[in-house]
Amino acid sequence: MAPRQALRGRAGTRPADDRTGDLFGVVPSPPPPPVAPPPRTAPAPRQLWLAVQLTALPLVVVAADTRPRVVVAGEGGVRTLVACNAAALRAGLATGLALNAARVRVPDLQFHERDPLLEQRQLARLARWAQGFTPLVSIEAPDALLLEVQGSLRLMGGLDALVQRATTGLRAQAQPVLIGIAPTPRAALWLARAGEARPVESQASLAGALAPLPLTVTRWPARTLQDCTRLGVATLGELRRLPREGLALRFSPALLDELDEAYGHRPAPRRRYVAPERFEQRLELPVELGSASALLPYCARLLAALEQYLRDRDRATATLMLMLLHRDLRPTCVRLGRVLPTATAVDWQGLLRERLGRAVLAAPVRALLLRSGPAVPAAGASGTLDGCGSGAALAEAEAFALLDRLRARLGEEAISGVCLVPEHRPEAAFRRLRPTPQASRALPGAPTALPATPRPLWLLALPEPLAERDGRPRHAGELQFEAGPERIESGWWEGDEALRDYYVARTLHGARLWIFRVRAGADARRWFLHGVFG
Repeated sequence: MAPRQALRGRAGTRPADDRTGDLFGVVPSPPPPPVAPPPRTAPAPRQLWLAVQLTALPLVVVAADTRPRVVVAGEGGVRTLVACNAAALRAGLATGLALNAARVRVPDLQFHERDPLLEQRQLARLARWAQGFTPLVSIEAPDALLLEVQGSLRLMGGLDALVQRATTGLRAQAQPVLIGIAPTPRAALWLARAGEARPVESQASLAGALAPLPLTVTRWPARTLQDCTRLGVATLGELRRLPREGLALRFSPALLDELDEAYGHRPAPRRRYVAPERFEQRLELPVELGSASALLPYCARLLAALEQYLRDRDRATATLMLMLLHRDLRPTCVRLGRVLPTATAVDWQGLLRERLGRAVLAAPVRALLLRSGPAVPAAGASGTLDGCGSGAALAEAEAFALLDRLRARLGEEAISGVCLVPEHRPEAAFRRLRPTPQASRALPGAPTALPATPRPLWLLALPEPLAERDGRPRHAGELQFEAGPERIESGWWEGDEALRDYYVARTLHGARLWIFRVRAGADARRWFLHGVFG
């Protein structure tokens, strides 16, 4: 019986339920409602979709190896192979084979349990990478990406150049893929799964390109594919030639919807992937590493991904956190900071090398996790013509780069800036803070210059009492007064009132000191050393 006749049956009947085991059986039923023809949608803006089918995603997320290695899924004795590396394929293994049978053929077979969470993380990472070609990227779970590239063709130099650039980038990431290109996203996905790399750029040639594809590219349920096989239907073209009324009676309405989407008779909106505001990526190491210096090549891969993420968004960041993940201990956190935000991986590598060079690992590291701080708009680089400008901006950037290296080598707390505070007491007239270009504006109302009276650069943490003779201060001999007094009366509102007269004095050896005399209180009329001039 021909497929068309099989689906029609007799007037006033419909195919029986599959539980009877008779696909062509009939049961009495009222006449079915009429089935709507393929919808005629309004002409939509021309689109061109590039589908990226990841053919070995379960295997990519595990460690690479030249030995036979596979990924398995299932439970107990029914676990089967879902992905095989090249060595396993050469050994005669294939997907769908039972794990026990595979281990009989290859006794030293390395196998991993499938981890859908890691696969989705990898898919999200590739989606962020694909946003370098187009802002409209959609994840087609569980193992494909869809890119709308019509608006990017002129920027990328044409379709051939775009495809070449995409495949080269995926090959550099060790991602085996199949590419499909069509005016609709579902058609592009089906072409990719069939391995049909020839692009279909017009709606007029779409039906002819899809017709020879096997039904397996649709990934419909096995029961649906079995029914199609029993009807003698093996390709999309043969299925599409069947009456819509018969298809609607026999199969789920979703089947007709997907066919209409693929051929462009029905809108097929896709959810756009939105990258997170902060970068975060995990990298599994091939073996556990006990040396911090051995982690640098893997850190470089994470920093390169960070740079791509930031540059695609014209962003930069000033803080990073690298987490070294151990098997049985809490992660070791390495925090990095820069005065000026940057998006360049090289700027971070030097700081990370300084920190890891001094790190002592409590346990071997099995994975790395890199997280960025808040992403801020990247500052544009500017320069000056020869003979024009003072190069102040370049000098400031070099000074900040030196501060970054010192903090990475000596520790975050070893280097700090100083900000003036509107306070007369010398010990309270400044505050330590993180050096940034905005440090001078950290405290509103702060003075922008030191007082007109002399102030030493070296201020003691606590004033030291001075020896006295006949009421005059001494320090390695008698002191000679050069300037003063400067009277300071402040702090009464905090219960720490300072009533002092400050002087500049010189020792017999020529050192200049900053001393004061207490005017009232328990230490009245006593002399103290508070600072030393350079």
